[in-house]
Amino acid sequence: MKNLKILFSFLVLLLFGSCSDWLNLEPEDGVTVDEFWKTKEQVNSAVIGCYCSIQAGPVEKMFLWGELRADMVENGAYISSSYSNIIDGEISPENKVVNWSSLYTVINNCNIVLKYAPGVRDVDGTFTEKQLKAYEAEALTVRAMMYFYLVRSFKDVPLSLEAYTSDDQDLYLPKTSGDVILDTLVRDLKIAVQNAPVSYSTTASSKSRITAWTARALLADIYLWQEKYAECAQTCQEIIGSGRFSMIPVEKTLLEVTDGGVVLDTVTVANESDADQMFINSYVNGNSVESIFEIPFTTAENNPFYSMLAPTINVLRPKLDVVDGTIFPDPVYSYASEATDIRGSGCSYRANVCWKYVGTSRTGAVRTATEYTTPWIVYKYSDVLLMKAEAMNQIGLHTSGEIVQDYYQQAIDLMDEVRTARNAVATPDYDFVAGDVDGKSLEKAILEERAREFAYEGKRWYDVLRYAKRDDYAGSNLQYLINLAISSASPQKQQSLIAKYKDPKHNSHYWPIYTSEIETNKNLEQNEFYAK
Repeated sequence: MKNLKILFSFLVLLLFGSCSDWLNLEPEDGVTVDEFWKTKEQVNSAVIGCYCSIQAGPVEKMFLWGELRADMVENGAYISSSYSNIIDGEISPENKVVNWSSLYTVINNCNIVLKYAPGVRDVDGTFTEKQLKAYEAEALTVRAMMYFYLVRSFKDVPLSLEAYTSDDQDLYLPKTSGDVILDTLVRDLKIAVQNAPVSYSTTASSKSRITAWTARALLADIYLWQEKYAECAQTCQEIIGSGRFSMIPVEKTLLEVTDGGVVLDTVTVANESDADQMFINSYVNGNSVESIFEIPFTTAENNPFYSMLAPTINVLRPKLDVVDGTIFPDPVYSYASEATDIRGSGCSYRANVCWKYVGTSRTGAVRTATEYTTPWIVYKYSDVLLMKAEAMNQIGLHTSGEIVQDYYQQAIDLMDEVRTARNAVATPDYDFVAGDVDGKSLEKAILEERAREFAYEGKRWYDVLRYAKRDDYAGSNLQYLINLAISSASPQKQQSLIAKYKDPKHNSHYWPIYTSEIETNKNLEQNEFYAK
């Protein structure tokens, strides 16, 4: 494979000088591979290089792959044909968005750590077995994260667990079944859970380096994709039960809704200062009490969202007819407009831009070009709560007898923990009656809650696809994708996109393999739908 053909690619890790500021490390420039693997400090530096290589390309893919095919973005002030075609369902193997090479670079960097780090114990007597296993756990988890994105996006992809450092190696691998890859990742992550650090010496390191909790969150996510709901719920509970994470507290006051002096209802109004602090802690400063794992950016190493999302020059912006009033419903009472979901306007979007990447605060100014430092949040506590809620609901749907209502109630309680923290707007759709809950209605509610909680965080497409493919597209599950097509594509493209999504083989639900990969690697076969 061309993308894995990186001669002495470890040297690439040594070039991320600005990334060294991230964790106050100083990679050693000008050192050959043979000279490098001598000390535990060098192993640590190599592991940091793996994180830096995520900054260098994959974060942009994580955003685009999770949002472009979904329903919450549209073309911005400037039109990118690459993005616009995907939004309309016209996806071509020539489209640069489907180029997976940056993720394979990270994978190879992790493989290099796993290959060379054990040998350092032979030359550095201070390098303990426990330290080695911890570094290996980081590399295993980062590698698993990249492969999970690849499998969800392409389904079957080449699986490389060997470090490529020479032209003499066979670089041209065929595809491996996505199911086989996921089983491999589960095995790796079980090892990582046992060996990764529980925390580091600083909060910043504990949020931006792999911990045992990151490995568990990723493992739970994979279990959910594999429809192993009991395993997902148990893994989530291990994180919840640790007591290390919580929702950011936001104070609320009760407001009586009256009409002609008659009290109709009471609603909660979030303290605006607290809501603003939630925004700043999550999307400006990072390292919040909610964060489990995030990729940090600084003024020296900006995130990739300036040219993509900034006001007046953006190529993508919020699809307001979907997010404003639908994903984020309006208050039931128009005269209680201040009782709003704090994730909506002023957080996820504002002034027709994706505000959580653009704003300095909920009501503050727009960032300058050098201030695009919003961290890329991979997992946070609300994700764990909602993954467990989804798993418990599915267990209920696959169970018979009165006990199903117990599972549904557990799912509701978990979802309500998120909704309460965010001051979510009450609607009849969430007015579940204890003991008489319809599992499919609750399933839909959890999906909608994930849309609000993770708006523009690269999860929407994967969430909807996971719902659609569940139980081999059983019953009406495919309708989740049909609804997405109706709300995402332009009117003239809707029927075409719906027809593609209804394809009985469902190959169109995954990306095509980039043309240059097919041309270079003769062992690769194009995904069937795009081979036509």
